[in-house]
Amino acid sequence: MAFISYHPATGTEVTHLNTLSAAELEQRVQQSQLAAQTWRQSSVSDRSALLNRLASLLSANRERLAMCMTREMGKLLNEALAEVDRCALECNYFATQGPAMLPLARSMNTFEPMGSVLLLSSWRFPLWQVFRVLAPTLMAGNAVLLKLAENLPLCAREIEFLLTEADAPNGLVFSLLITKPQVASLIIDTRVKALAFSGNREDASRVAALAGQQLKPIVLELDETELHVILDDADLNLAVAAALRSRFRNAGQLGHAARGFMVAPGIADSFVTKLSAQLAEWQPGDPEQLVSTLGPLATQMQRDELHFQVQAALADGAQAVVGCELPAGAGWYYPASLLDWVHPQMTVFRQQLSGPLACVLRAPNVEAIIDMCQGLGPDGTVSIWTRNIAQGEQLARQLPFGTCLINREPCQDKGYRSQSGLMAEGHFSIRAFCHTKTLRVSA
Repeated sequence: MAFISYHPATGTEVTHLNTLSAAELEQRVQQSQLAAQTWRQSSVSDRSALLNRLASLLSANRERLAMCMTREMGKLLNEALAEVDRCALECNYFATQGPAMLPLARSMNTFEPMGSVLLLSSWRFPLWQVFRVLAPTLMAGNAVLLKLAENLPLCAREIEFLLTEADAPNGLVFSLLITKPQVASLIIDTRVKALAFSGNREDASRVAALAGQQLKPIVLELDETELHVILDDADLNLAVAAALRSRFRNAGQLGHAARGFMVAPGIADSFVTKLSAQLAEWQPGDPEQLVSTLGPLATQMQRDELHFQVQAALADGAQAVVGCELPAGAGWYYPASLLDWVHPQMTVFRQQLSGPLACVLRAPNVEAIIDMCQGLGPDGTVSIWTRNIAQGEQLARQLPFGTCLINREPCQDKGYRSQSGLMAEGHFSIRAFCHTKTLRVSA
C-alpha cells in the first residue's frame, strides 16, 4: 500500500510514499521506547529548549509549512499560515509555563511520564491537532508515535523534518505511514503506554475498545453536534456573522461545524436573505492565493458524499437557495451553499458532513425547536440568539446539549475527554500522559 498525496485544487497526484514494512515499524517502536526511557530523565530546561527550537523553526518555515497544508488538504493559505503561527505559540507556551506545571524536586506529588504515546490525528488541522498534543506531551517527558490521516503523508513528513532540524533525540517523535491493521497492532503493543485520538465517534469507539482491553489511558477529541437557534428578536447581523464563521471557515471542514440553523418564523426570511447575500462573497478559488475565500475540499470522496446528501435533501423537499451544484473543472471544489426548508430527519442534518453547506430548519415556535433538538445531545453545543436573555436561558435549560450559549459563538477549543479531565484554559493538559507518584522523604 502507498500513501498518495493529492492536490485538492486540481485533483492531481503530488507524490506517493510507501507504507512502513513490519520490520521498519518494529525498529521505530523500539527506538521510540529507548528515546522515551532517555527523555524521561532529561531536565525541564532541556525539554523547554527543544520546544523553543521547534517554535522558532515553525515561525522560520511558516510559508513552506502552510503551503504544504494548502497543497495537501486544500486549506486556504491565510488559514494555513494562522495554523502554523498557532502551533509556534503553543510550543512557546509550554516551554515557558511547563516547568511550573510539573513539580519535580522533592515534591510530595510528582508527575512521571508514561513513555511512548500514540497520537492518531485527523486531517482537518494537519499541524494544529498534532502540536497542541505534541508540545505538552514532550514537555512532560514522553515520546510520541504520530499517525496522521491517510491523505496527509507530506504533512507527516514535514513534522518529522521539523523535529530532526530541532535536534530532537533520535526516536523521540516518529511520523508513521502505516495501515489500519498496523495501527491496531500498535494500540495493543505493550511498549505503547497511552493514546490520543481526534476524529469521528465510529473510529473512536473502535480505538477506545482496543485501548480499553489493554487498560491504556486514552484521550479523545470527538466530532460533535453544534447548532444555532435564532429566535425572532435576535440581532440579525450577529447571527449571520456567526453562521458564516461556524459553517464556512476551513471550507466547513470542522468536526464541530454547525449542522444547522433553527430559525423562528418571524426572522426566517430575513435570515435566509441576508445569509445568501453574504455567501455571494464566498467564491471558490485557488487556495494558494491570499485573496481566495473558499478553498476545495480535502478529498474527492468527501465532496461526493456532501453532494449526494444535498441531492437527497432536495429530493425530500429542501430548497436550494445558493450553490448546491457540483461545479465543472478540475479540483474538489464545492460552492458556498445554502439549503432552506430542511427538516430534522434529513441525513444532511443528522449526519456530520464536512463542506461549505448551511442548512436552515424553520421552526413554527419554541416548542417545536425543543422537539427538533431531541436526540442531538448531550455531547454538543447550541448557540441561542435572542435579545430576551431570560427567554434564551429558559430555552437553554430545556435543550439536551451539554453546552448552551446565549448570544455567543461556540468555543473553538473543544475539550478533550478522558478519565481525568484534561483541558485547562484551552490547552491540552501537560499531565494527561503522566503517572501521579507520591513521594515521601524521611530524614
